[in-house]
Amino acid sequence: MNENCKFVVLIPSYKPDEHLVQLVEELHRESILCLVVDDGSGEQFDDVYGRIETMAKVVRLPKNQGKGAALKSGMSNLLSLYPDCTHFITADSDGQHKVKDILKVRDALSEGAVMVLTERDFKGKIPRRSMFGNILSRWVYCILTGHYLSDNQSGLRGFAISELDWLTQVAGNKYDYEINMLYYADCQHVPIDLVPVESVYIDGNKSSHFNPVADTIRIYRRLFISSIGALIAGLVTVILMILATIFFGYEYCFFTVPSIGAMGLFINLGVDALKFVKIHYRDGGRTLLYAAFRYTYYTFGCMLAGRFLPELPLVIAFLILVLIAVPIRFYLYQFLFSRIFFKGKLNGRKTN
Repeated sequence: MNENCKFVVLIPSYKPDEHLVQLVEELHRESILCLVVDDGSGEQFDDVYGRIETMAKVVRLPKNQGKGAALKSGMSNLLSLYPDCTHFITADSDGQHKVKDILKVRDALSEGAVMVLTERDFKGKIPRRSMFGNILSRWVYCILTGHYLSDNQSGLRGFAISELDWLTQVAGNKYDYEINMLYYADCQHVPIDLVPVESVYIDGNKSSHFNPVADTIRIYRRLFISSIGALIAGLVTVILMILATIFFGYEYCFFTVPSIGAMGLFINLGVDALKFVKIHYRDGGRTLLYAAFRYTYYTFGCMLAGRFLPELPLVIAFLILVLIAVPIRFYLYQFLFSRIFFKGKLNGRKTN
């Protein structure tokens, strides 16, 4: 482990119980610094926070603002409270994140990871609402981004301090912040290391403050707002594909498909560059190369469809190729781009 790394565990907390005290005590025994954000829990919880103040620093918010706001508040105070911090880890206060798994995230960061996303194994007795929510979330996220992540809802994550600036600017003040953060990281090609961890649900996850209806709507509303550029580009692409089907068919698909793809890409980039979206692409060359690879695949796929299934409309062939590509795109592109073109730096690696 890199001895020059200084780690802080950031814990957003609302109306905590004994699990928070236990977590802070265990991290203190491991000599890991903690920053706890009291998200307006109220005076009746002063005793809980008072018990951990000798082991952790506590930031108090005057009223409850939501998990995302608590995380961003902690990030904004991180360097002023811990000037030597080089990496930080976000963890929940309800006992769902074991210290051994927090240490696995710390080790991945120490080995050079910029951002770590943990993937729960979903073994054992998993609450139905949690399992359903995760399945729905992974596919909605995959359709909007083209990247399949088996778990995009885990709150146990790690970051290099170099990522702090953009993390504090991501929109979302409640549970919508965490998936929106992933979307922004994806758009910016932030390398993400995937670390498997154990699934822990205490008493059927009764202590969670997650509202299955309101927070689910909020999460997807935020994600759709952030991905508005991709949605508009996708709609324009489909319309142009319909026109190409009507006027050209498969005969000129080697020209129409990549041309339409290029139009869609620049519409996406143009919308994302607007101030109300605020997504800034770090590596334009990589974004263009990634898109070129994708539309090369679509072009050859459409050419084959025209050869063997000429009665199938071009637009339908294109949409089928998109749907086929979605679940495999993350792993296929990661292998080709990270190992061949970018030597492991596209979307990180999987750590055992």
